[in-house]
Amino acid sequence: MKKFLVSLLAVAAVATAGVGVTQSVSSAQAATRTAVKSYHFDRNTFTGEESNFNSYRYETIPAWSEQTGYQNQQIDGAWNFVRYLQTNFYTGFY
Repeated sequence: MKKFLVSLLAVAAVATAGVGVTQSVSSAQAATRTAVKSYHFDRNTFTGEESNFNSYRYETIPAWSEQTGYQNQQIDGAWNFVRYLQTNFYTGFY
C-alpha cells in the first residue's frame, strides 16, 4: 500500500508540473501579437493615389511593442506610377 501511495504521489507531481509548463507557454504566446513589418504599394505620379498594396511581411512582436515610425523606399516604377516598399518600425528594435 505504501508503494502505491508513493507512486500515486509521484504521478500527481509529474502531472502538476506538466500543467504548469503548459500554462507558462500559453501565457508567453498570449504576450505576443502579429504586426505588419513591410509591404509594397504603387503611387500614381499624376493623381498621387496609392493602390496595389501587396507583398505583406509579418513579424511576431511583444504585445507591449508599439509602432514608432515607418520608411518608404522607392523600388520600381514606370511612366505613370512609382512602386514603394514601406517598412514599419516598432519599439524593442522590431
